[in-house]
Amino acid sequence: MSKSMLTVWLFMCALALPLPVQALTVKFTEAELQDKVSKVMPLVKKTSFLTVELTDPVLKLAQDKNEIELQLKVKLLTGGLESRGYARLTGSLSYRAEDAAFYVTNMQVHEVSIDGMPDLFTPQVIRMAEQVVNPVLNQMPIYKLKDDLTQSMVKAVLESIEVRNKTLFATLKII
Repeated sequence: MSKSMLTVWLFMCALALPLPVQALTVKFTEAELQDKVSKVMPLVKKTSFLTVELTDPVLKLAQDKNEIELQLKVKLLTGGLESRGYARLTGSLSYRAEDAAFYVTNMQVHEVSIDGMPDLFTPQVIRMAEQVVNPVLNQMPIYKLKDDLTQSMVKAVLESIEVRNKTLFATLKII
């Protein structure tokens, strides 16, 4: 076999070999996430007899669960009466390849405490809080990859999420 044929054959073999998997890790500090969420507050949900207003978010990264926790002040207006309290929600981080962006999703209320609120209203307040928070956070990217990275990230998937030292690390694997 000639030298040039050998070179062509080696080149063709090299093209057939799979490329090494690449990964990109994006870091989000608690303060950066706090700033993003604070910008969309207050959130208000009204029904015919009940209004729920959510304000003053305090965001924490739950290190043991790799979740995002929000504690919000709640103002409840019903029949001309105003009650105040708080709600604690947790959610997760998701990556949408089509947007090349990260979102906080699946926020669920785990605790709600409102002064003077009858227990009868608790399930409805929980539903309303989730209904008002999720649509906003599901559509508001907390981080968008830079345009120069977007093309290579379109086929990326979220490989892992880890919280260390009040920083959330999201690793994308390019497929």
